[in-house]
Amino acid sequence: MFIEILPGVTINAHSRCLLKDGKPRIRLTQHAARNAHPSSLIAAALMLPEARRERHQTHGPDLLRSKNFVIQTIRIDIVRHKTVVIVRPVTVRLENADNVRLDISFAERMERVVRVWTAAATRDGAVAAAVRAHAKAFTSANSSQAQLTKAFISLHATLGRPDGDILPLIEGNFGLAAFNAPAIGDMSAQLGDEDFLEEISVDPAEARVDRAREWRLAAVRGSSAGTFRREVITAYNSRCMFSGERLPRTDATRTAGVDAAHILPWSRFDLDSTVNGLCLSKQCHWAFDVGLFRLRFDSAESIYVVSIPDPVRSAAARATFDLEGFEALAGPVSRDRLPKNKALWPSAKYLGELNGFLDGVVD
Repeated sequence: MFIEILPGVTINAHSRCLLKDGKPRIRLTQHAARNAHPSSLIAAALMLPEARRERHQTHGPDLLRSKNFVIQTIRIDIVRHKTVVIVRPVTVRLENADNVRLDISFAERMERVVRVWTAAATRDGAVAAAVRAHAKAFTSANSSQAQLTKAFISLHATLGRPDGDILPLIEGNFGLAAFNAPAIGDMSAQLGDEDFLEEISVDPAEARVDRAREWRLAAVRGSSAGTFRREVITAYNSRCMFSGERLPRTDATRTAGVDAAHILPWSRFDLDSTVNGLCLSKQCHWAFDVGLFRLRFDSAESIYVVSIPDPVRSAAARATFDLEGFEALAGPVSRDRLPKNKALWPSAKYLGELNGFLDGVVD
């Protein structure tokens, strides 16, 4: 079993999934560290305080304190790849004996983690070094359980081993703007037990598109989003790469008609580099995010090609969705829609990573 902490980025949980007495079970492999259950690795990736194993020992309204909660449930997507199971955390439910609950969106919390990873890359000092070590451990395919847990323990020690949530402390240390995180407390009304435990049948391809879109939206809200947006739109001269329409801001309009869309939102891929962006009209941005449009680089012809996946065409036909306007944009992208500086063209590597993820190819 592997845990996907970012799209296409997995850590080895050194665990096996099996059925015992008719119920799904997770068992650590023979050489796994005893204190490194998959839930502990997920918590360490999210920079959460240390959890307890025994619920009856946890009390009080302040849930996010060391050993003051248990990880009650983790809602996941699962994709099986040959003999490997990829676990994609969606929601992590923390709970204590006083029935105080906190449902944490894995993607939103990881967005904050990626933000401090990115900030640490250009900072000096012990905290920045510890954050970089955490980022290196959790984005490396070769990290052992010991390395993953040690990265978090070292970061926690560098901060003086505080009882509470260390993520706001790191954000403050780096001078990052306040993040619009949900308030801590009983959030069970937002996601009831029935919702949390319901079985949802989702096509794996649709799940991959949803996850890619979720991470792109997370990246848009990052602290450096403004600079990224300006640089991408300037590079493309406010022209949509897919449609060719030039939609700059005017004296009569408050905003431009184009967006800066991320290809990949991961810090290890240079999160806010122009080559990780596309300038798209509002409609084309939506179509790209939901998987209606795919973009590939044809290295043989040295051209970019916009396509519409066959499953999208089939679904559109069933829903009497008007696809004709989108079909007209499919095909090779004219070079006059790309930045004049070829060094700013969309990265073929990043597009390959995205399409590999959407196609279900997992390394």
